[in-house]
Amino acid sequence: MTESPSKKTFPLIAVCIIFLVLIIIFKNKLVYYGFQVGFLAIANLTLFLLSYFSFFIQLKGVSSKSAHAFVRGLYASLMLKMFVIIGALFIYIYGFGGSVNMPALFIAMALYLIYTSIEVKQLMKIARKKTDA
Repeated sequence: MTESPSKKTFPLIAVCIIFLVLIIIFKNKLVYYGFQVGFLAIANLTLFLLSYFSFFIQLKGVSSKSAHAFVRGLYASLMLKMFVIIGALFIYIYGFGGSVNMPALFIAMALYLIYTSIEVKQLMKIARKKTDA
């Protein structure tokens, strides 16, 4: 690998910061249209942290010569994301008495897709550069 892994996480960090800045700039409009701004900010930070740690778990697997290590990293990353997101949803739903802000939830799902696609793209770049791949 010619680039350090921290350079590969720059797009994740950039998306997180850009989205937080957009939330701050358009806070009044978001509230006007019925979005829970606090939920969006927490969802963004949670998804960023999940993607960041997941990236390094999968990077360890991609860097390994063993295919089993890659699969273990992939499954560990998947399980981490699944359990944290399910736990966060339960806390959100029960914390607000069952009322769910659907527009904010759909934005959070879109953010999940964005973070996951960036993570996969960066890992594919690293895997392509491996000499024994």
